[in-house]
Amino acid sequence: MNTNLFETVLISLAMYDNEPQPPVEPPVEPPVEPAKPAKPAVFTQDELNKFLAEDRRKTESKFTAKYESLEAAYKEALTNQSLSGEQRAQLEGKLEDLQKTYRSKEQQLEHEKKTIEEKYSKEVTQLSEKAKTWEQKFKDTLTDRALQDAAVKNDAFNADQIRSLLRPMTKIVEKTDENGNGIGEYHPVVDLTDVDTKTGEPIITRRTPEDAVKRMKELPSQWGNLFKSNVVSGIGAGSATGSGMSGKGYVDPKNMSPEAYMELRRQNPSALGLR
Repeated sequence: MNTNLFETVLISLAMYDNEPQPPVEPPVEPPVEPAKPAKPAVFTQDELNKFLAEDRRKTESKFTAKYESLEAAYKEALTNQSLSGEQRAQLEGKLEDLQKTYRSKEQQLEHEKKTIEEKYSKEVTQLSEKAKTWEQKFKDTLTDRALQDAAVKNDAFNADQIRSLLRPMTKIVEKTDENGNGIGEYHPVVDLTDVDTKTGEPIITRRTPEDAVKRMKELPSQWGNLFKSNVVSGIGAGSATGSGMSGKGYVDPKNMSPEAYMELRRQNPSALGLR
């Protein structure tokens, strides 16, 4: 009895499993809310400027280090004394190109301005020195010619000697009109060591070269007999007119200024009786 009941239950369960089941609805999931987009970071203008400045500083620092390294290398190479002219010019050109590349516009303009100013200053200095040289040559030529002609005209024994004696006393000055205004013409004048005709005291008189040499000729006691007309005709150079002559030369050194004596001794020692 019990066995039949058990089998009956099994058969019932099997029949139940074979019957179609009603559809089962899938579980409903709760709706998912979309994620809210993150708010973009907001920076103030000062913060942005700070970021940009820091980035620029890092970039500039990197290029500056590279530039300084290259510049130092070129400068070090230029200290090599064994470089040829062509090699040195090439290195200097590369250094200049490097410096131009890394200069700002303001720095480049300042550099070009300085270069132009230095070049202009150098040219002005060179022209000024050249002008002074030619001016001095003109003065020397004008002075020498005037003194030489004056010595020859006044029958000096040695025209070069007269020129050497008077040259330190001679200067070039501008001619003036009757009102004392310059007229743009220049001529030599001699500040001659002279003697006051009234008192006999030594004085300085300003004369033309011709007048100065003529005055020297009139003062054998001071300048000695430097002129042919002051030597006695027919007598050798060891004798001359005038007092106080040494008898060995035709110039009496006692009546000469120290400057004139030294110049005469250098130029014409025989006039002093020296060998």
